[in-house]
Amino acid sequence: MARLPTLDIVDVLRQEKPLLVSVLSAVVFGVFGGHWFDDLSHFVIATVLFIWLFAVIMWSAFAIVRHADCLAIRLGEPYGTLILTLAVISIEVMMISAVMVTGGDNPTLARDTMYAVIMIALNGMVGVTLLLGGLRHREQQYNLQGANAFLAVIVPLAILGMVLPNYTQSTSNEKGDALIYS
Repeated sequence: MARLPTLDIVDVLRQEKPLLVSVLSAVVFGVFGGHWFDDLSHFVIATVLFIWLFAVIMWSAFAIVRHADCLAIRLGEPYGTLILTLAVISIEVMMISAVMVTGGDNPTLARDTMYAVIMIALNGMVGVTLLLGGLRHREQQYNLQGANAFLAVIVPLAILGMVLPNYTQSTSNEKGDALIYS
């Protein structure tokens, strides 16, 4: 039986710098963040805070995807694809939840946020991919079967997430103490 290599805590921390930076940033913002975010009228302070948080979030997200990819390679299909999908969806759900918890009472915030995610995915990522592919290969061919599968997934999701809520009614539950917002 093969033995796993032993790592001491210094090696683990060296390999997991995004985790260390994320935890330290959370502690620093937990202690000083309230004071820093009180007055964001200074452009330099707001820019530094934005760049710091954006960099930590992106570095952590890439580390999560790297770990999920390593698990996906070890487990193979179909479990690898499921792990990668769950990792990315979990990141999106946590970010949307963080926005919803810190904001005011806005029942359409989740739908609007998902609309923004879909628009970024469809217009941004696909557009950049097509542009870079066109610059590199000049004339491109596409796989009709893959395009049909993509549309077969994205169209029902978009309709269920963005169109259907406009046609549902607000109702109360049997006890009458909670509302379901449309």
